[in-house]
Amino acid sequence: MTQTQIRARYGVGIWGLAGAAFGLVFFLGGGAATYAEDSIRMGIASVIIAVGFVSYFSMIYLTREKSNGKALIRDERDLEIARQANEITLVAVLGFIFAVCIGLFLAYETAGSLPVGWMWFLAYATSCFGLLAQAVATLAAHRKMSDNG
Repeated sequence: MTQTQIRARYGVGIWGLAGAAFGLVFFLGGGAATYAEDSIRMGIASVIIAVGFVSYFSMIYLTREKSNGKALIRDERDLEIARQANEITLVAVLGFIFAVCIGLFLAYETAGSLPVGWMWFLAYATSCFGLLAQAVATLAAHRKMSDNG
């Protein structure tokens, strides 16, 4: 298994858990309408996202090339896989943000205002979704490239 695959698999686990945990904290306490007023939920969500980033950067550090000569497997395909995954991720994140914004507009158009909790949701969810999408796209591109020989 290559370094790229290892990092992508851990990325799926880290950001899948972080995103799910954030979603639970956000929606199970009253959703966007009460999120900005609930400092406990905001604190818990911040800790969840912070733990996600600390875990992710720790994983990146732990899967780096070692100075003891024990290098992780990495080949020329990994650069192409990373390029493809980044292109897919960009489109996925743009689509995600567009869909959420249009959905919020349609849901709150008649009210004339949007609960500020949705801005927190968009910020945190975009972080989780973007990094999760990158990991999934990496695994998909690796599988596709491996199937082609």
